[in-house]
Amino acid sequence: MWWLLRTSGQHPVQPPQLILVAGGFEYRERHAARLAREHDLPVLVSGGLSADYGRALFVEEGVQGPQLSRDDQASDTLENFTTLLAELKQRQVRHLLLVTGVDHMPRASLVGRIVAGSRGIQVTPAPVDCAESCVWESPLKVAADGLRAVIWVVSGQDVKTLVLARSLVGAPR
Repeated sequence: MWWLLRTSGQHPVQPPQLILVAGGFEYRERHAARLAREHDLPVLVSGGLSADYGRALFVEEGVQGPQLSRDDQASDTLENFTTLLAELKQRQVRHLLLVTGVDHMPRASLVGRIVAGSRGIQVTPAPVDCAESCVWESPLKVAADGLRAVIWVVSGQDVKTLVLARSLVGAPR
């Protein structure tokens, strides 16, 4: 957990190099496109809208070509980070802006600070208002995903996958 303490409350050591979108909602991707134009940053969308629809949305907002990439491996917030670590390392990202709804940001930023932070990547929240589509998450859900992230960093395994595999095989009697 040293990486979490080391990066929490820290001022950015360098400007953001990338916008990471926890995809799934049009308003998130539109906000990311506006930030990309404003700050001239590349965008990486993790999960979310269909590739064609998402690409069209970014083109409509003036973001396209090499400035935009997508990754559809993630099925949840933890995987928004774990499935992208190799790509972030390859791109030499040390600081990213995280775009998601204000209702999802507490959990997403906690997971991001734990997972990306364990690799020396600073995560700066760039929340977007979700207006009428907000579904506020409970502190228990935030804490549970934070614990999943810590377990992933320590073991390289997602406890959710381990529990699912165990339930499919059946518990020992």
